Amino acid sequence: MKKNLQSNNKVDYSGKQVLHDAEVGLKNYSLDIVRKMRNSIDAEISSLQIIDFGAGTGQLAQIWRDKYGVSPICIEIDPYLRNLLESKGFITFESITLVRNISFIYTSNVLEHIEDDVETLKSIRNRMLPGGKIAIYVPALPFLFSGLDVSVGHYRRYTKKELIYKTTSAGFEIEKCVWNDSIGILASLCLKIFGFQSKSGLGNKRSLIFYDRAVYPISWLLDKLVFKKIIGKNLLLIAKN
Repeated sequence: MKKNLQSNNKVDYSGKQVLHDAEVGLKNYSLDIVRKMRNSIDAEISSLQIIDFGAGTGQLAQIWRDKYGVSPICIEIDPYLRNLLESKGFITFESITLVRNISFIYTSNVLEHIEDDVETLKSIRNRMLPGGKIAIYVPALPFLFSGLDVSVGHYRRYTKKELIYKTTSAGFEIEKCVWNDSIGILASLCLKIFGFQSKSGLGNKRSLIFYDRAVYPISWLLDKLVFKKIIGKNLLLIAKN
């Protein structure tokens, strides 16, 4: 497993193909994540400096630019992904230490790749304006940890209690922490049982497109009605500095 983990000494991300497949296959899913993050911001977003921490291929940053007319500054440690982001017209930095006065920062499916996630959250907070907000989206439920998590270098999947504790330990004030994608639990269980990218085709681009178009809309409705307060395969946390 260690060969797939990123660090300051190993900046190349092992899950690039997964990111590219998700960019093509999970358009509705990604749009929903950005919409939920946007709804957490009270201020006029055109006046904010928005940071994408761990921007990857720029999948979410592109949605912010296309739908809301703001272009996030992208933080990305992997040089290949940073070049890709720059080719798409985004301002990029390799480290959060190179930016200051952050009013809104989001991170999607990134903290689970970082061994000392609390120290990272502290570093982010030290660069934020008073009253600035952070949106954190991470995989949840440790019992779902599977070959996919291993292949892309995850240290963990979070419990709700753990995510809240670590965020408050870093000095943030929690505004809300909700579950997302309740039906996704079943999909993640299938990945755990049958294997990622196995003969079943689970996790490939075609399966992602099918999930995004046929399954996630149902999951979104169930989450909205009740399950965001009960359980889901991911967690979305909003906190204030």
